[in-house]
Amino acid sequence: PWDVPTSLNTLYNGMIAPLAPYTVKAAAWYQGESNTGRASEYRTLLPLLMAYWRKSFSAPDLPMLIVQLSSFGAPLTAPAASEWAELREAQRLTVDADPHAALVVSHDFGDRSDIHPTQKNIIGNRLARAVDNLAFGQAITPTGPEATSVTRTGADLVINFRYAESGLKTYSSDTAIGFEACDAKDICRYVTAVADGQRIVLKGANTPQTVKVRYACSDAPFTNLYSGDDLPAVPFQMDIAQ
Repeated sequence: PWDVPTSLNTLYNGMIAPLAPYTVKAAAWYQGESNTGRASEYRTLLPLLMAYWRKSFSAPDLPMLIVQLSSFGAPLTAPAASEWAELREAQRLTVDADPHAALVVSHDFGDRSDIHPTQKNIIGNRLARAVDNLAFGQAITPTGPEATSVTRTGADLVINFRYAESGLKTYSSDTAIGFEACDAKDICRYVTAVADGQRIVLKGANTPQTVKVRYACSDAPFTNLYSGDDLPAVPFQMDIAQ
């Protein structure tokens, strides 16, 4: 914690505190790579950072735009644990708990061999869309489709989404890849997922052992699920409603 430039308070005192006398309309946070491996801690640290910035700028409702971790590392051929996916989930849960925050997905334009992917203009455009919604009140979706619940329906599991009013679509396939069904011991399997309006149906995935669903849960996931206005679905982990 003492090594410059990332030592305690060094970056804040050097780069944020001097701006505090000014008024800002929104703030974007595009970090988290150094916290992989400590996702549980991040669920506390990120809300604290957001609260402190709002205090520093005397703006309790300051819009905070959180960019989820991008893709980095080797792709998987079977479900496995992922520290990067856990950190993305910590970011998602933080935003879901904050009415003045928005989440921006970036993994679909990541680079599995470069921790600093180059297509920042895409992420900038998505951030601008979130700002238009959150800070300027424009009637547009701030991010891509986000799961709100998973329910059991016969032999299937059904995932309901918000921010999918224009429907869900899958590129290069009639199924959505990257969905997993998991048991209580976090042993997961890939499952067939089909878009149905604003829902995803996991065909034949409703077994007694299945208690949780995951999506894009790897360091460098391959995904093809988007909204009708071409925004990628948000990676998530979610228990099944009983």
